Amino acid sequence: MWFSNLICYRFKQDISYQQDDFEKALEQDVFRPCGSQDMHTFGWTKPFGKHGQMLSHFSQSTVLVCAKREEKVLPPAVVNEMVQEKVDHLEAEENRRVSKKEKDELKENILHSLLPQAFKKSSLQFAFIDMENGWVVVNSASFNKAEELLALLRKSLGTLPVVPAFANYDLGLFLTSWLKEFNAPEGFAIGLDAELQEQDDNGAQVKFKSHDLSSDEVKNHLDNGKEVTKLALEYQERVKFLLQNDGSIKRVSYADTLKEENADIPKEDMAVKLDADFILASEEIKQLLDALTNQLGDAEDL
Repeated sequence: MWFSNLICYRFKQDISYQQDDFEKALEQDVFRPCGSQDMHTFGWTKPFGKHGQMLSHFSQSTVLVCAKREEKVLPPAVVNEMVQEKVDHLEAEENRRVSKKEKDELKENILHSLLPQAFKKSSLQFAFIDMENGWVVVNSASFNKAEELLALLRKSLGTLPVVPAFANYDLGLFLTSWLKEFNAPEGFAIGLDAELQEQDDNGAQVKFKSHDLSSDEVKNHLDNGKEVTKLALEYQERVKFLLQNDGSIKRVSYADTLKEENADIPKEDMAVKLDADFILASEEIKQLLDALTNQLGDAEDL
């Protein structure tokens, strides 16, 4: 339940979900394994796995959901080799060139023949909805994957009026200002990692890892016009993360003292521990996001 990457969205209006109705909505799109001719499937599964009974976990004003994706593994090199063998055989047998359309048809037929025997791999993707403060937070490093989960949630619920949380902020401007002055917002501290880039999209990049970011070397790059695209920050000495100028928050890690708060819950009560960990992690994330947006100010005024 410890989210490690955050793609964040805000509701455009107040929302309130009741668990019975929410659960019925998710049941419409429950996960099913791939059939013989499915390349992939995507649907809802129990966020607590074998330790839970529901597709949604309601805890106070926060809802935890989990989507499962299963896909067939067909190495492109193997498929292409089989297609080429078919093409070579036809061209030799009929003494003619095989057209692109024919090649595409051959490839499609080979894929259909291989799918039933293909290996499968699965992955889980978690998200939580903060009904009180209007957040949707997806545990993902990719906007595309986060949008896939939101699309499934929108399909299940019928509507999902959310927008990317930081879309209206020029985060690069904020990050550059904080690092240039080496003065993080109240409650935050600047870490040891950063990436800078010339403002031209194809401009030179420089990366600092485990580096003193107050050094003259970093200042020289900033004085020469480079903009900060990624900056390591720490919040209240409890959560460390990398804030990117696209609004994604990556490499989230939690202080040992925080993760150990529920260490006394016995393994026999795993459902209780999972719930306690979820409450702990989600509350920290909410506080972090609220503090961050308070420091950034009202996006409508930017």
